[in-house]
Amino acid sequence: MKWYANYWIRNIITIAFLISVFGYAHYVSKEGDKTIGAVLIDLLPTFFVLYFVISLHNVFLVKRYLINKRYEAYFPMALLFWSIVIIICGKMAQWYNEFVSWPIETFNVLFIGFLGTGTYFIHLWAFNDITVREKRLINTVAELDFLKMQLNPHFLLNALNNLYGEALTAPEETPERILQLSLLLRYQLEATKKEFVGLLQEIEFIKEYFNYYKFRSNKLVVDIVYEGDLEAYQVPPLLFFSLVENAIKFSLQTDAPYIHLRGTVSDNHLYFEIGNSCLPDELIQHGTGLGLINLERRLEVSSLKYRFTKEKSKNKYKTQLELWNLPTNV
Repeated sequence: MKWYANYWIRNIITIAFLISVFGYAHYVSKEGDKTIGAVLIDLLPTFFVLYFVISLHNVFLVKRYLINKRYEAYFPMALLFWSIVIIICGKMAQWYNEFVSWPIETFNVLFIGFLGTGTYFIHLWAFNDITVREKRLINTVAELDFLKMQLNPHFLLNALNNLYGEALTAPEETPERILQLSLLLRYQLEATKKEFVGLLQEIEFIKEYFNYYKFRSNKLVVDIVYEGDLEAYQVPPLLFFSLVENAIKFSLQTDAPYIHLRGTVSDNHLYFEIGNSCLPDELIQHGTGLGLINLERRLEVSSLKYRFTKEKSKNKYKTQLELWNLPTNV
């Protein structure tokens, strides 16, 4: 799936395969009158011209207009496009002394264009089907992982120990902490059943998660700044959870824990940055790293364009996540 998703690898393999097939067929039809090199010299110019125009048609006309049902724009542009292609191919045939007639040239070009467009639709169907299946599988695994986390005795034991400690020192705040824990568990259970959730919902969950852990350390300083229309877009559920969880975990190991979180939404582009205090490498208590691995895997199979970077200095750790082509709320 990974190599097929790469545009250049996919096209290089396709070109090599088609050149091999058509080159062999052309060589056999000449009954050995020409060498393979001479056959390729005859074949390649026409082949690359046709491959280029078909790719141009599929990427700039079919993908942008036909698939999006903008027929009023597609059909006039397609008519003009293929008319120009027919003229160019006819002139090339005349140059190579292979021209028969304009009706035959028109039929040949349109037939090849039809095959190229049909192949492109088959590719889209196969690619989307594979992507949907992988996304469902990843979401199912993620849901199971989160369910395990919620039911994990260690998670609940730590939460109950924290509640017990606060019940002794500040019993008046215990009901609020229990309610916070209940809301966090409920959101995680419900969110993992969906493919996308509202960005604003994710932000509110992050705030509640910070509030729940802030009572464990009065020294923890959390600075959150968000900009843009948070209500307009959607993201995969609990996408930022691993980043926030790591920030809390490693910052609380320091004497002066702090977390700085920045989020900006503009023109279907989300920029999310979280930085936190941490101990030097020789003192830090490393985890398994599965959270970040799962995050990167979910991003790979999502339909979103993304960039994910990590930066570690002596006493600071920072992660940056950028997302494009976010789905919008209806």
